[in-house]
Amino acid sequence: MKRYIAYSAILALVWCFVHGTVSVNNFILGLIIAPFIIRPFKVLFPFDQEFSFGNAIKKIPAQIKFLYVLMVEIIKANIMVAKIVLQPKINIKPGIIAVPIDSKTDIGITAIANTITLTPGTLTIDVSEDKSILYVHAIDATDPEGVAKSISEDLEKYTMEAFE
Repeated sequence: MKRYIAYSAILALVWCFVHGTVSVNNFILGLIIAPFIIRPFKVLFPFDQEFSFGNAIKKIPAQIKFLYVLMVEIIKANIMVAKIVLQPKINIKPGIIAVPIDSKTDIGITAIANTITLTPGTLTIDVSEDKSILYVHAIDATDPEGVAKSISEDLEKYTMEAFE
């Protein structure tokens, strides 16, 4: 129940910012709308598990660190893709790479997959049945081990700290 209240309060704040006016009335309207938004997605979140506001607050520094690392990786990937596109002769070898992951929770796997997809030049295609491998399309797969190592060391580590 605490998790449901926390998600409702977060969505109510988002509603206030989307509406453009942060006020008590908008917040209450957001609280009224939030359950209708959360209900269809309830199966995606472990509402039956114990939830602690203290643990959620303790993860905020890790989430800020994750956002910083994500922005740095997006900038680096944009530069790499720009170099590829601006070359007179495009010499790339796109391919699909199997990237082993350590994350076992659905939220962690989704966060890693979305992070990979947000990074230009890569796209998460599928997750293996046992949830141990992500299949990633890379614009330049000449070094598949390097791409997999970059994902597991740079992205997955911070994603697991922030979301698991």
